[in-house]
Amino acid sequence: MFNSKQWNYIQKGFHLTSRQTEIAKLVCQGLNNNQIAKKCHITYNTARTHIAHICAKIAVRGRAELILRLIKVAEHAR
Repeated sequence: MFNSKQWNYIQKGFHLTSRQTEIAKLVCQGLNNNQIAKKCHITYNTARTHIAHICAKIAVRGRAELILRLIKVAEHAR
């Protein structure tokens, strides 16, 4: 969805860890919590917790808002 420059901008701008950035990328690809958990070799609850922390850092209330906010922010990094 975004190039590496945009992800770097997002990661630094929101102070995301590398793991949170990885999870955010998977959310943007449309994966659900179960799919994220399997892909990252973590539990469902850990995936859910990562997403909750990402949403808190970015000040959004859910996946849809998260994706829309990231799209808006990534436009500035082009």
